[in-house]
Amino acid sequence: MVKGREDKKKKKSLDDLIEDALENAPEVKGYTIKQLADITERPWPTTRWHLELLEARGTVEHFDIGRAKVYSLKKKKKK
Repeated sequence: MVKGREDKKKKKSLDDLIEDALENAPEVKGYTIKQLADITERPWPTTRWHLELLEARGTVEHFDIGRAKVYSLKKKKKK
């Protein structure tokens, strides 16, 4: 093999791959129940209950990150 070709095919290290992935990571918008409880200065169970009500009304939505639920305002559909 020609040496120049070897250099072009050199694989990135795992460190480089992780850094590249994190540079392009999606931005998480929202708060966990604990964060919202801290912001509103209310107990965690009360905050969770109100979030469940708001979600049932269609005002907020959540997505799971591991064991945590991250809540955000539900995006309104454009007509």
